[in-house]
Amino acid sequence: MLIILDISSHWCQMYFTSSFKQHHKSAEGNRNSFALVRWYYSYYYFFGYCCVGTEFTYVAIYILTKVTSLDQYETVRLGCEYFLMISIPACITKQIVNVSQLCSACHAVAAHDAEQKNK
Repeated sequence: MLIILDISSHWCQMYFTSSFKQHHKSAEGNRNSFALVRWYYSYYYFFGYCCVGTEFTYVAIYILTKVTSLDQYETVRLGCEYFLMISIPACITKQIVNVSQLCSACHAVAAHDAEQKNK
């Protein structure tokens, strides 16, 4: 479900900014976005932490579902659990940004369509 949110928010953002021939991560493309989205794309280290942390969260959760409770996998399980403590905050933050980005982009598309219709 979170992957669907990520793809749909990114698609809406790209659709909106491409209609103005702007890049979806640029300052110009995000000038009408929510402040959180503008801030997210302006700090690339934070952006990278959130993106990579989200992907690693998915991988660690997948590994934990496949690892049995046998002693030989105890190190793998503990490693994944420790890694999740670092990556889950990034994943949660990314999902908050995704919701903000989806709302912001949908609002911008609707405002643009209404402006075009009222001309």
